[in-house]
Amino acid sequence: MNEEKIIFKKPFREQYTLTIASEVNAIDTSISSTIELRYDFQVLKIEESHIEVRLLVLDNKIIAANSPLVQEVANVSQVFGRMYNELHLILSLDGKVKEVLNTHLILSKWMETKKEMQKHIAGNPDMEQVISLNDTIFTDPEKVKLAVQANEFFMVYFGQVFNEKLPIVKSVHGTNIFSTANMDWSVTIKELPTSSTTKDICVISTAFPKNGYTDGFINAAYFQFKEKIKIQPQNIKMEQIEERYFELETGKLKKGAVKKEEIVDSVSLYQKFSYKMISDSEREFHIENN
Repeated sequence: MNEEKIIFKKPFREQYTLTIASEVNAIDTSISSTIELRYDFQVLKIEESHIEVRLLVLDNKIIAANSPLVQEVANVSQVFGRMYNELHLILSLDGKVKEVLNTHLILSKWMETKKEMQKHIAGNPDMEQVISLNDTIFTDPEKVKLAVQANEFFMVYFGQVFNEKLPIVKSVHGTNIFSTANMDWSVTIKELPTSSTTKDICVISTAFPKNGYTDGFINAAYFQFKEKIKIQPQNIKMEQIEERYFELETGKLKKGAVKKEEIVDSVSLYQKFSYKMISDSEREFHIENN
């Protein structure tokens, strides 16, 4: 295995806290919330082409919210999240889900979870459509794998930095922050020196739209808002800034932060997300040394 890359070098087990703060303004709707999740993450086995891991969700709670709608959505999300509370996975060396080893367990939970979700959505056609959509997911193991990959844990933990020789500039296909249009991101990843006396590494990742804001992109991304607000391409700001600290001996993440923003209008149309993850070991180290 290449020592110059961020990769797992030794099996380990660690607990993490992930705090997600979001602020969304969609002209007629303004929502802000802070959610805290607790995880138990274990690297079981490291092979030349893949890693075997286990991920458990220990807790999922709302810290703050400005709307009852957030609580309603959270209730459904927490019930739905039970589907993925226990994950036994094969990951590629860059952190992509190759195989869900306990798919049978996830599928077996669906009928029970579906009944629980229906208690929270009586008379809500949008949420009934969500259940219908997930009925199709939980009959297809490949779709289950895609749903697992969408877990925020993997985005924050791995990002685009694992198994890459640094520094690197690469193109990544994805969507805008609003998830309303496909686009390519230009991603720059580099190592920064740390002040730590231990053998740690700090990796910074910055991502910006690769092809600017073309008419085609604007029509696709903001079509639903064009009758309510004048879209001015020169005012659009979109970026993803990520910072991670790794323990070189194991490849374990000590702490990380991800900021994602798409600002079309600074007052009435934007999405801002902040993700902060820290290991229990790192938190305890700071407490003991402060």
